[in-house]
Amino acid sequence: MGTALEIQAVNMALVFLRVSAFLQVLPFFSAIHFPGILRAAMGLFVALFLGPLLPPVSLGPLGLGDLILLMAGEVCVGLILGFVARMVFYAVDLAAHVIGMETGLNIGALLDPLQRQSTGAPGMILFLLAAVTMLTLDLHHWMLAGFWRAYSVLPAGGVHLEPALFEAVVRHSALIFRVAVQMAAPVIAVSFVILIVFSLFSRAVPQMNVFAESFAFRIAGGLLVLGLTLHLTAQYVLNYLHRLPDDLLTVARLLHGG
Repeated sequence: MGTALEIQAVNMALVFLRVSAFLQVLPFFSAIHFPGILRAAMGLFVALFLGPLLPPVSLGPLGLGDLILLMAGEVCVGLILGFVARMVFYAVDLAAHVIGMETGLNIGALLDPLQRQSTGAPGMILFLLAAVTMLTLDLHHWMLAGFWRAYSVLPAGGVHLEPALFEAVVRHSALIFRVAVQMAAPVIAVSFVILIVFSLFSRAVPQMNVFAESFAFRIAGGLLVLGLTLHLTAQYVLNYLHRLPDDLLTVARLLHGG
């Protein structure tokens, strides 16, 4: 058995690893321009305050190899919880890609300063909308609340992989596509209607190039509908983030084998 000081140090180290891995995946905190030392400082800050509040980890006969496996398990837990918390932004990215394909706005790619990769105008618009919705309504605190509640069902060192966990991750991944289609549905519908209308025109006027003539209308109609339905997109983001603590708790329970 380790001394009380050793147990407390291990407790805080395990919390630091889980928090750091969690922040490594979350939006904003995982951005390229977000300093890594600041991310580590935040993890250390949380570990100093959260570690003493958690039940002590029994060191028992743990050797160096067992301790390394214990630490690797906490990193995996943090990454999985961060992946679940970030899924709404994956849905936003997918919806923006579909909208860009329907309106042709993916042709003029922009540089995303947070991730240093090319993205279309709809991608930047929807990402900033989701970010502003999360920050202005303090929904990032819901993420932290869910992370804190996860310790009630998944203490440090309590990871047990079960088939139900992978099924839950697959269900959450499928939710990305459903939410993305819901966000992009109005633009898809308008683009489809415009294409049908111009196809009928092409039957009346065979010389008309339906795709070339409808392109400008699809861009204008898509942008108009996108602007009119931004509040619906924000509502989808809001609904997902409100249920996020329960989702994190469910995944943590499955990680514990419950």
